[in-house]
Amino acid sequence: MGQLHLLLVALVLLSPGGDSFYHSLIHHLNRELKIEYVLLLGNFDTTWLDILWQLPVSVLQIKEHSRETYSLLENPSHNVLTIAFVNDSPEDILEILYRNLRMLNTQPVLLVIRKSTIRVNSLLEWCWHHQLLKVVAIAQDFMESLIVYSYNPFPVLQFIERRLDNSTVIFEKRLENLHGYEVPIALGGSSPRLIVYRDLEGKLIFSGPVGNFMKSFEQRYNCRLVQPYPFDESAISPARDLIASVQNGSVQIALGAIYPQVPYTGYSYPIELMSWCLMMPVPEEVPHSQLYSMVFSPMAFGITIVAMVLISLTLSMALRLHGYRVSFSEYFLHDSCLRGVLSQSFYEVLRAPALIKAMYLVICLLGLLITSWYNSYFSTFVTSAPRFPQLTSYESIRHSNIKIVIWKPEYEMLLFFSENMEKYSSIFQLQEDYKEFLHLRDSFDTRYGYMMPMEKWSLMKEQQRVFSSPLFSLQDDLCVFHTVPIVFPMVKNSIFKEPFDRLILDVTATGLLSRWRDMSFTEMIKAGQLGLEDRGHPKEFRAMKVGDLIQIWRFVGWMLGLATIVFLLELICFWRHKMWQNMKYMFCRNKNI
Repeated sequence: MGQLHLLLVALVLLSPGGDSFYHSLIHHLNRELKIEYVLLLGNFDTTWLDILWQLPVSVLQIKEHSRETYSLLENPSHNVLTIAFVNDSPEDILEILYRNLRMLNTQPVLLVIRKSTIRVNSLLEWCWHHQLLKVVAIAQDFMESLIVYSYNPFPVLQFIERRLDNSTVIFEKRLENLHGYEVPIALGGSSPRLIVYRDLEGKLIFSGPVGNFMKSFEQRYNCRLVQPYPFDESAISPARDLIASVQNGSVQIALGAIYPQVPYTGYSYPIELMSWCLMMPVPEEVPHSQLYSMVFSPMAFGITIVAMVLISLTLSMALRLHGYRVSFSEYFLHDSCLRGVLSQSFYEVLRAPALIKAMYLVICLLGLLITSWYNSYFSTFVTSAPRFPQLTSYESIRHSNIKIVIWKPEYEMLLFFSENMEKYSSIFQLQEDYKEFLHLRDSFDTRYGYMMPMEKWSLMKEQQRVFSSPLFSLQDDLCVFHTVPIVFPMVKNSIFKEPFDRLILDVTATGLLSRWRDMSFTEMIKAGQLGLEDRGHPKEFRAMKVGDLIQIWRFVGWMLGLATIVFLLELICFWRHKMWQNMKYMFCRNKNI
């Protein structure tokens, strides 16, 4: 007989009643659990209150026929003890127990059975079916037998009877070792979070952060994560499609990362804080036909014209001063100045004075500067053509011809989180088929931009390192959200939430989660889901085409048109007297007739 048993017997002999048994039981529980709150359910004797008031704990009371549901989750405590008194109608008290402890179902519960006709095992079985993990019952004959009843649901439900002594642990830890228990889960999502492939023996391999987290959970808690639904690795369900399996209770956890929705219940601790941005194609190179006009900025072109006019004016005045004939137009643009700037030969006067020679030298220097400048810049542009400006705002995207491809449920989520994005709805192209959306995004199709989580972008950034030229870039100014919590859906009253969240915190704190993300690139290559072929546009020699000279042809056409107009004006000026005489003769003749 244990020491506690002898002590209880002595207290019975020395006390007027049997309350000392319950007094010792409560003190035993207080030492074991370090109780902070006690919840009393049902009709109970005042002696229980007398015992509890001797402890520094708060007591909450709910009557047996109460129909109210109290939000006990708003102020949870890890040291809550629930004492339920089962009398004539156990169904009522069990319903109150389940209704109020739905979110505190891993906290200890003590059932005090007041009738000998009530079957203990039936009560315990009901508690387990309603996901109450730590339940201990004492029968009416507890003062005589000192027996406590409990159960261990892992790996199968087993009912346990123990005789209370001084070394008894009344509420044992159940979630540290699940003894091979099968936890039903649903699996889904896209790479790189979840990477699924078959090895050489045809066995399914789950990798990526989610796959490695599954294996860590099984190893740490000695359990098996099983999928009650058939799993097809060639058509993995989107993460959002797994919510229904959690809501109907067919699985405990859905290992598919999603954004939480209001109310924020039924989710795990965030597995990551994600940024959601736009992946835009790298702007195309400027066509070669536009390079001729890009060498000179408008200001440089204007300064060059002003310099040519000043040189022409100075040269013309110097020639006029030394007795040479100069036409009026040469004061504005001298023929020698124009030819010299274009690096062509030009006429020089014989035995030119010093001022005229100086102007000829200035013309040669300006021509050498302009042609060298233009040729070097033009050669650089042809060798490495500049690109059009980046699209750095939603307005610039709306005025461009690029559409943003987005999966329809993600677009609805985007509008839910940001109402301002509705005015930019015209820039999006909705894709209803999830598989087609992933295929299009992973194909590096530069006709579109894509919504891209930062985790996926880091993978595509590494993949583009083998390209001869990058195809996409990510603009920080085009990030829709920053630090969005990504969670796993869970049954609201799942008993596995606490170990699940604890493992998430541990793998994050130890750096395992970051390590798994870094390994995703090589694991996708191993799974055959990522290739290293060059999808860029390598630099190749390209012969000049007729279209590259379109601006030259336009300029030639304008000059020919201008020359034609000037030629016609010259003809008119030369023949103006004769034309005038002919017109007068015609008018006079018509008048005489």
